[in-house]
Amino acid sequence: MLQRRIQIFICLILAVGLSSCGSVQMQAAAEPEREIKNITGDLYSFRQGRHLGLFLVTDEGIFVVDPTNHDAAGWLKEQLDERFGVPVKYVIYSHSHNDHASGGDVFADTATFVGHENIEQNLQRPADDAPLLAREQLWDKNGDGRIQESEAGGYIGLDIAPDGFPRYDTDQNGWLSRAEIWASRFGGGTIRAPDIYYSDRLSLSLGGKTVELHYLGENHSDDMTVTLFPEERVIHTVDSLIPNRLPWRSLDGGFLPEWIDWLYAVAELDFDTVVPGHESPGTKEDVLEQAVYLEELRDAVQAAIDEGKTLEEMVDTILMEDYVDMIEYDLSRERNVIGAYEILMSSGE
Repeated sequence: MLQRRIQIFICLILAVGLSSCGSVQMQAAAEPEREIKNITGDLYSFRQGRHLGLFLVTDEGIFVVDPTNHDAAGWLKEQLDERFGVPVKYVIYSHSHNDHASGGDVFADTATFVGHENIEQNLQRPADDAPLLAREQLWDKNGDGRIQESEAGGYIGLDIAPDGFPRYDTDQNGWLSRAEIWASRFGGGTIRAPDIYYSDRLSLSLGGKTVELHYLGENHSDDMTVTLFPEERVIHTVDSLIPNRLPWRSLDGGFLPEWIDWLYAVAELDFDTVVPGHESPGTKEDVLEQAVYLEELRDAVQAAIDEGKTLEEMVDTILMEDYVDMIEYDLSRERNVIGAYEILMSSGE
């Protein structure tokens, strides 16, 4: 592990043109709410707030990755019609979480929708009386099989959204069922299902251009696609890999150690630039830095579990100080520790 850290440190020193954390945050603060930027050639990013998707233009039509939500997709469709005058032929889902996969219906008259095969199951609403998942059971302090507001947390984000609980408690009975927790992440049945599912890898061709979809294992979710644009030497990663930023809050519904293995597998792909679903682009060195961060976090939390430390002690002592300059360190470091603890405890690691 030390050797990997040294290698990554050297790579980061040699890397050219990477922005500092401070400059990235200043740029983000100055950016408009919506915009389209050229990445290279006919590849563009589009952004609403802090959410980014990509699209690739060809003479025969357009590839879109992640419609984001209804408002963003409607605006994007207008922009594409005005600027390029060719229809969207493929909508690719990075994964099935509703803050990236919603809104695609605006392209349904011309587009084929594509995603990993695990999306199919993830979009199926659980029964109202379905048992809580293992990680959710850790929140269920009173053991009644329900999540009251005082227990809410984890990947549904109720610890950071004051209005979150009543919004997710759709029947207003004062507690969340497995189905209501599912709806908070997967849109409650509002996401258009893919027309084409793939398992490990799929190549799509249109207008003389190719887009590759790669499934490399579990990470932030179990249905994540890495979209590779071979000619442009760009990959698009969403939520599981955001250069120069700590993983989001309590690691959502993530998997450890699989997430680490996934990052090393991503680094093996043939690309130069990472364009993430949030924040700013990065390089292969950023992929490796993320892998080492999660390794060190996982090892520190597992060691603390083995030593019998409480979660409060872990939060106070696992400081991950080598990463203090990364975006959202102050916001996410503590929750990263909590998330790693919950994942390891619920998975039996």
